[in-house]
Amino acid sequence: MTTIINVDEKFYKVNKKDNILKICLSLGFDLPYFCWHPILGSVGSCRLCAVKKYDNYKKLKGQIIMSCMSSPHENLYISTDDIEVKKFRKNIIELLMINHPHDCPICDAGGSCHLQDMTVMTGHVSRRYNFPKKQYKNQNLGPFISHTMNRCIKCYRCVRYYKDYADGKDFNVFGISNNLYYGRMTDGILENECSGNLVEICPTGVFTDKTYSKHFSRKWDMQYAPSICQNCSLGCNISVGERYGYLSNVENRYHEEINHYFICDRGRFGFGYVNSNNRPLQVIKKINNQNIFLENLVIIEEIANLIKKSRKIIGIGSPRASIESNFALKDLVGEKNFSIGILNQEKLQIDLIIKILQSKNIYCPSLAEIESYDAILILGEDVSVTSPRLALSIKQAIKNNVSKYNKNIPYWNNNAILNINNMFKNPLFITSIDNTSLDNIASWNYYAPIENQVNFSFILSDFIKNMSSKIFITDTNLLQQIKKIAQILLKAKKPLIISGTNSGSLELISATYNIVKSLNFHGKNTGLFFVLNTVNSMGVGLINGKSLEEIFDTNLSKIDTLIIMENDLYFQEDKNKLNNIFKNIPNIIVMDHQYTDTMKKANIILPSASFFESSGTVINNESRAQRFFQAYNPIFYNKKIQIKASWKWISKLKSKINDKYLKNISLDRIIKNCEIKIPILNGISQAAPKANYKIFNRKFARSPIRYSGRSSILSNINIHEQKQLEDKDTIFNFSMEGNYDSNIKCTHLPFVWYPGWNSLQSLNKFQKEIGVSSKYGPTGIKILNKNNKLLNKFKYIIPKPLNLKKFTIVPYYSLFYSDSLIQKSKLIRKYFYNQYIIINNLDAINLGIQENFCNSIIELFCLNNKIQLPLRISKKLHKGLIGLPLGIPGIPLVFLGKTIEKLKVLK
Repeated sequence: MTTIINVDEKFYKVNKKDNILKICLSLGFDLPYFCWHPILGSVGSCRLCAVKKYDNYKKLKGQIIMSCMSSPHENLYISTDDIEVKKFRKNIIELLMINHPHDCPICDAGGSCHLQDMTVMTGHVSRRYNFPKKQYKNQNLGPFISHTMNRCIKCYRCVRYYKDYADGKDFNVFGISNNLYYGRMTDGILENECSGNLVEICPTGVFTDKTYSKHFSRKWDMQYAPSICQNCSLGCNISVGERYGYLSNVENRYHEEINHYFICDRGRFGFGYVNSNNRPLQVIKKINNQNIFLENLVIIEEIANLIKKSRKIIGIGSPRASIESNFALKDLVGEKNFSIGILNQEKLQIDLIIKILQSKNIYCPSLAEIESYDAILILGEDVSVTSPRLALSIKQAIKNNVSKYNKNIPYWNNNAILNINNMFKNPLFITSIDNTSLDNIASWNYYAPIENQVNFSFILSDFIKNMSSKIFITDTNLLQQIKKIAQILLKAKKPLIISGTNSGSLELISATYNIVKSLNFHGKNTGLFFVLNTVNSMGVGLINGKSLEEIFDTNLSKIDTLIIMENDLYFQEDKNKLNNIFKNIPNIIVMDHQYTDTMKKANIILPSASFFESSGTVINNESRAQRFFQAYNPIFYNKKIQIKASWKWISKLKSKINDKYLKNISLDRIIKNCEIKIPILNGISQAAPKANYKIFNRKFARSPIRYSGRSSILSNINIHEQKQLEDKDTIFNFSMEGNYDSNIKCTHLPFVWYPGWNSLQSLNKFQKEIGVSSKYGPTGIKILNKNNKLLNKFKYIIPKPLNLKKFTIVPYYSLFYSDSLIQKSKLIRKYFYNQYIIINNLDAINLGIQENFCNSIIELFCLNNKIQLPLRISKKLHKGLIGLPLGIPGIPLVFLGKTIEKLKVLK
């Protein structure tokens, strides 16, 4: 519904549902605000967004109103620049700033601070308060977030986000009136998986990024690039900022259909491995256990000669490498000799998921769309750990019931909506092997082995279809619960089913599809959402290739050259098996940006670029192809560095082998060849404009304009500024030179900064409508086309019964340590290496361990590997199961589902 209002002498057609503040910002007016947020809504606590409302066009009588708490109506006349209202806003800022320490020069938010912007915007430039200021004790909130309470202006944003939106339990507001304190009861690491958003939610410098402080630079001195989070399969959009060759900080980059305004802590703080001092930076050839450093042309020629002489060459790709790099390697070694670098169990799951998503009448919602579903079933996934941003969306879906109970409440009226949310919640059902972080908001939890979860899912599918099942079940209580869940899902307008590959069960994926198909049989608008392990798991699944087992279970004696790209095989496979394989292959070439156990076996090391230093494409779990961009070229700071994107190394190799010298190996050329040779990837070229895309014959700037003049970055070496390197692969320049304006069409924003709006709130100037859509639409493109074939329901296969005489390994994932790259961060190793072996309390008693005795060390053997870890006891974990932190050093993913050969208690 729309209405016409008058703002500052002009008429506008606006949405009746929006508040006046959002309308004014969307129309381009610089109206100051603090407490309002597009996602958190309005509470009217700061009083800064005041405007004057008049009774009619004559403007004889007017009154000051808070725009964030007011709705538009027909013939509404508003003034944003009335003298009285401008004085009111200036006085409000002065009151809010009374106790502020005015420490902008030493504040990490300085130059990118909403408080600074609003203070300047309202005209408050002089200080009249000459009395002692309140002083607060700051808290230690862990390794990620600094707390400086003296800077607080009491806007309530932090607690509204952390407690009300993200459902955090360990952060609150304390006190009353003007004596307020925002923090924890005691010092300690914030527990919520998305706590880092406090840094961006806070309009001042109360909460700042500690990791940013270690490589700190002001916003105008940094170089930025639009990027994609590499730490799970959701594909959240981020901006990465560089200075002096360090990744200084990671910020959320608004994406209408994925992450909106928030990312998880895994994405925000998990980048420490990029800044490691122990990284391969030069080409190394090992001769008699001695490292020999070689030039690029020399090593390319040597490897090309090796490949030409090889009887058989094998290439192992990686789900953490880009589409371009994986394609280039497959193109080099040939389809039969290429592995996508994952285990067979995971490959089969991804293949089935792709088949399901291509099926007719199957709809995979975006991350943002998940918030609109009114009943959710999660099967076998602890999404709070494996995909925390998904968990945040699920929490909103559970609370998204206002329209159901009161359609007259505006969507932005935060307090009214919060009251309803506390009274009514949408149903959430979870099946898992043990506790999850979402259990406290779930309507029902089923803790069981994966085999039992598969049974549950197939029976549920049958009951949804016809309220009966031929599958035998002895637990009558469980049967009644299945019937109840079936009825609830059938009553829902939009049910959502979530599963994924982290459980390691192909049968659970099949059963998930059956549930969706049964719901669709009744005409339900059902969503199906799968989470995968890694940023490009979907991408390597579409590229297609052999699993690690398929490659290594062939005749190894014929393999004399092995190329491993951005993949630590010891993270995946058993070390004994890998050691036997590697010792029989004479030529092992490893290209990676981290020193890994796999790299220790290499004869030749090629230093590849990380996502921060290269450009490429990844495909997320919903088949959306997205481009990440290089933030800087390492050679700019050090000419001796030989880092190159993996696809560049491989392309140079191929041109040398074919005796074709390619002067310019471009990203666009690789993408074009990829689309030609792998038709299912058609469309990835549309994920971003081609490198020759320009406006006004100029590329786009990676850095904000420095109004104080250009700085000489390398003045300690030479006072004459070095010419910036040219980027031939993207639409960006490595400098502040180029286009950057809200009216210039560029969907990939490297940073957000607009005259008068220096903080991240300047995003307001780059959106068509505040909080709804970016000015030129969302980035990326879904490439997986429907084949218009109906996929039949999968047949129920009786799973093997659980062997209670031996312990069976089930996965326990952790927020940071389950990722092969994040766990290399020094900060993560220091604060988050708390790994345990987990068993049932009854199994513990059988082993002679008392339930309250928590200091036991367990030693166990699996595939002839010895593991020693502390013990934790769980009452929810089923008997006969043993939980291991898969993916940590010494416990590869291949252990999933294996049985323990021997187990004993050491103490």
